Amino acid sequence: MSRITRKMAALTAVAALFVCSSAFAETYYADPARGKADGDGSRDKPWSTLAEVISQGKLKTLKGGDTLLLADGYHGDIKFSGDNDSTVTIAAAPGARPHVSRLEIPSGSNWTVKGLVVSSSFGRKPYKGFMVSFADGGPSSKIAIEDCYVFNEENSSGWDVARWMDCNSGINMGRNGKDHVLRNNYVKNVRFGISLSAADSLCEGNVVSDFSADAMRATRDGETVQYNIMKNCYVSDADGDKNHDDGLQVFLFNKGTGLVKNVSTIGNIIIAHEDPKQKFPNTLQGLGFFDGPLDGFVVKDNVISVDSWHGISLYDAQGCTIENNVVWTPEDKKMRAWIMLGTKLKETKENTVKNNYAPTFKVKIPGTTEENNKKVTEAIYQEALKKAYKVICEKFGEKHFAADCERLTIK
Repeated sequence: MSRITRKMAALTAVAALFVCSSAFAETYYADPARGKADGDGSRDKPWSTLAEVISQGKLKTLKGGDTLLLADGYHGDIKFSGDNDSTVTIAAAPGARPHVSRLEIPSGSNWTVKGLVVSSSFGRKPYKGFMVSFADGGPSSKIAIEDCYVFNEENSSGWDVARWMDCNSGINMGRNGKDHVLRNNYVKNVRFGISLSAADSLCEGNVVSDFSADAMRATRDGETVQYNIMKNCYVSDADGDKNHDDGLQVFLFNKGTGLVKNVSTIGNIIIAHEDPKQKFPNTLQGLGFFDGPLDGFVVKDNVISVDSWHGISLYDAQGCTIENNVVWTPEDKKMRAWIMLGTKLKETKENTVKNNYAPTFKVKIPGTTEENNKKVTEAIYQEALKKAYKVICEKFGEKHFAADCERLTIK
C-alpha cells in the first residue's frame, strides 16, 4: 500500500469515526414545569431543572456530542465542572428563555452554554462578584458561553450611585487554561462587564451596556476582542467612584504591568453615552492599554466616541499596528480624544499607525511608521459607525434574542 493510499485510508477511518460518534449523539430535555425527578430526560419525560440535573448526577451521563435543551422557567443557581472528549452543549430550547440566578463552571473542558438568561435578581439571596464565571478553579479549555443575557436588573433608571457601585459584575473568564469563547452575550446594568484572563481566547459579538467600571478587560497573551459593543458609562470620581473607566483596558493578569503579547482588538464600537442626558455620567476612556510592554498588538477598524483624552492609547508598544480606526469626541465636550503611543518605560519601538481618524494624534516617536492619519469630523464618525454596526449585525443579528432588544439605540 502506497503512502498516499495509507493516508487516504486513515482519513476515511477518522471520518467514519466522526460520523459514527455523531450518529450516537443524544438530545436530552429539562423542563421546570413538566419535568419530574424520575424522568429519563426524553422529550416526553423531561428532567426537571438544570440545578436538579446537576445535583442528581445526571449531567455526568452526557457524553461528547450530546445536548441538553432547557425549557422556559427558573433552573436554579448553577455550578458544575467536568471534562469531555468533545463538546457537550447546554442550551435554551428553540424559542425558550431559561432563567438561572448564577452560572459557574470552575474547571473543565469542552462545554458550550447557550441562550441562558442570568440575573442575580432571580436568586433567593444576594451574592457578590460575577454572575457568570468559568475557568477560575482549575485546568480548563474550550469552554464557550454564547447568546446569553446577563444583568442585575433590567431597569436601572431608579438606581442611585451606591447601587451602581455595589451591583454584580457580568462575565469572568478565569485564568486557567486557554481557547475559551465568549460570543454574542448581552451584559447589562453591571459594575464590570466582561473580564478575560485566559490565553488564546476569543471575545466576539458581545454587548456591554450600562456599566459603572470597565466594560471589558483583556489580561492574557493571544486574546482576540472583536465586533463587540461597549456603551453607557456611569458614576464618576465626583460621585465617589475612584475607578477610571475604560471601554477596553489591557494589562498583565495579577501583576498589572509586564509583557503582554499578540492581543487583537478589531471592529469594536465604544460609545460613552447613547443618551446625552444620562443620569450619573462618567467620562470614558476608549482603548486604554497603559501597562506594558505590549508586543505585537493589532488595533484595527474600531469606532470610538468618548469624552476623555484617551481614545486609543498604547503604552510601551512594540511592533504594534493601529490601523483604520475612527475616534470621535462630541463637540460639547472639553477633552478631545487622541490616538497615542505613550511610554512609562521608554520601550516604545517599531510601531505602525496608519489610515486613522481622530481629533488629535500623539504618535511621533522615533521608529514609528505614520501614514495617512487625518483629523476626524462628525460626518466621518457617523459613516464609520453605520459601517461598523452593519458588520456586527450581519455577523450576529441586529436584535439579541435573549435580551429582546437591539444592540444600539443610536445608529
